[in-house]
Amino acid sequence: MQHQFLRILALSFIVLVVLQSILGGALFIVLAGWNPHTIGLYYSEKSFRGLLEILTPHVLFISIALMGTLHFLGFISTISEKKKEFLIHLLFGLFVIDQSAPIFIVLGLKLFATIKLVAFIAFESALVFALIVIFRESLRDFSLHH
Repeated sequence: MQHQFLRILALSFIVLVVLQSILGGALFIVLAGWNPHTIGLYYSEKSFRGLLEILTPHVLFISIALMGTLHFLGFISTISEKKKEFLIHLLFGLFVIDQSAPIFIVLGLKLFATIKLVAFIAFESALVFALIVIFRESLRDFSLHH
C-alpha cells in the first residue's frame, strides 16, 4: 500500500511540474521571445524591482520542484549514486545560472541573454530527464507488483 501511495504522489507531482513547466515556458516565449536579442530587450527594460517581482516566484516554485524531484529521485535504485549526484549538481547549477542571468542583462552585459537562453533550455531538459527517470521507475515498480 505504501508503494502505491508513493507512486501516486510521484506521478501527481510529475504532472504538476510538467504542466507548470509548459505554462512557464510558453509564457517566457510570449513575453521574452525565443532568441537572445528579444530576451535581452525584455530584461534590459526591467528595473531591479521588476526583476525581483519576476525572480521571487520563480525561485520559490523551482526550489520546491527541485526539492520534490530530487527527493523522489533519491528513492530510485536503478541509477547510481554518482549519476544522481551529477544530476543534482547540474540542476542546481543551471537553476542558479538561469535565474541570475537577468540581473547581468540589466547591468548591461548582453552576453547573458544567450547564457539565459542556453541555461533555460538545459535546465528544462535536465529536469525532464529526471522526471522521465522517476516516471519510468514508478511504472516499473507498478508492473512488478501487479
